[in-house]
Amino acid sequence: MRASSLVLVLLAASSACAKSEPKAAATVRPNWLVDVPYLPQSVLQDTTGTPDVQHVVLLSPGAIDSVAGFYRTRLKAMGWRVVSDVGDSVHVSLYVERNGLSMWIQMDAQGPQTLLAFTATGGAAAPKRGPAPALH
Repeated sequence: MRASSLVLVLLAASSACAKSEPKAAATVRPNWLVDVPYLPQSVLQDTTGTPDVQHVVLLSPGAIDSVAGFYRTRLKAMGWRVVSDVGDSVHVSLYVERNGLSMWIQMDAQGPQTLLAFTATGGAAAPKRGPAPALH
């Protein structure tokens, strides 16, 4: 009987040690892409990031030349400065800046659609909260 009591005590102690500590609340990442327009009918594929960087991947309708043209025109109208714009018929890479925010947009042709990867970093300043990105 004494051996079984010892086993129960050991089991209770091991289960108490196995319990994980409560997880800390996840920190809210800034939305560096808060006002970047997305094309209508775009489908979110992935979103990741840290407090300093945000990465969003979308699959958008339209050929790469149309999608790239949309972002070139729209972002310039929104005050973004195009620092680099290189590409061909299957890949376009835009690098733009505005108010201390840097953003890379990688576009890859996916047949009649375009895969878009937005990567933005704002450095030390958090972006102002605003409405969700508009679908235009």
